[in-house]
Amino acid sequence: MKQKGFTLIELVIVIVILGILSVTAAVKFIDLQRDARISALKGLKGEMVGAVNQLHPKTILAGMATQASGAITIEGDTIQIVYGYPKADAAKAWNSLMNQTFIDSQYNDTTPSDWYFHNDTSKPFITFMHKSKKYSKDNCYIKYSEAINVNTPPVFEFVNTGC
Repeated sequence: MKQKGFTLIELVIVIVILGILSVTAAVKFIDLQRDARISALKGLKGEMVGAVNQLHPKTILAGMATQASGAITIEGDTIQIVYGYPKADAAKAWNSLMNQTFIDSQYNDTTPSDWYFHNDTSKPFITFMHKSKKYSKDNCYIKYSEAINVNTPPVFEFVNTGC
């Protein structure tokens, strides 16, 4: 009598091979997610640097580049500045400057958004995070430290150890 079908050994071997392939694919998929987050943050940083580079000459022309604080109106939007550069405040500077809405990850973390921020307005920096890593403790963010004097421009720090 001829048997049709697979033996138990053949089925176990196929399951083992599928397991090995899925582990390999999962690792590559996780790396792709990390790469995508890093690329998105790099894109945001580039956009922010471009916005800063367009804003600063306007504040110089307006005579505001030497002021410790102030505001400039561009296309009807008021942007808070520090020494001619954007203040580390999403609501008063970056939302208008970037024409995007950044949601506060500490108080509104359930509100859907592509970008989140976290800052303590008493400190001269703000962090911007991707929606899949929306807390600064995730170590996947851009930290913008505002200008501290006329001779020291703002600093962008890129943290991607947790992406």
